[in-house]
Amino acid sequence: MLRQVSRRAIIDVLEQHAVEYVIIGGIGARIWGSPRNTDDLDICPATTRTNKQRLAAALTELDARFRPPGLEEEGFEPPGGWDERSFGSMVSLGFTTALGWIDVWFVPDGTEGYDDLVKGASDTRIGDRDVKVADRTLGTSLRDVSSRRRPLRRRAPARRRSSRAAPRGSRSRP
Repeated sequence: MLRQVSRRAIIDVLEQHAVEYVIIGGIGARIWGSPRNTDDLDICPATTRTNKQRLAAALTELDARFRPPGLEEEGFEPPGGWDERSFGSMVSLGFTTALGWIDVWFVPDGTEGYDDLVKGASDTRIGDRDVKVADRTLGTSLRDVSSRRRPLRRRAPARRRSSRAAPRGSRSRP
């Protein structure tokens, strides 16, 4: 059974640790008026070492655990706990916490990450916190929309038969 995400409580922890981030995904879309419902909070954090340290501290306080498919509820803890090295060169990570799910996208599809998103982000109030939300012109969900769109599969161009090639059905002469 999915837990209801307590976005305000998660945001409070992120803000208490001074994590720099932009809200994206379904909650970002809901803020802009989308009727879409969501089971998690999606954020795109700044990737500086200091911000990754702050994010690690916030995840520790949230008792965050990796959320791989099949282990959505219980998740598993990282060996050695959270620190800035926990994120390596990851593009995204999903977590389960006592407050709900949180997805961290370092480089959401169709963007270059936090520095790209924060330029067009709007300040929005959630509870008693001012937060940055990705620009509504980027779509209902940066990650969800772009990852579900599949590039058109193009057919390989038809092979042209060489004018020297023997017509189909005929035998070539030695």
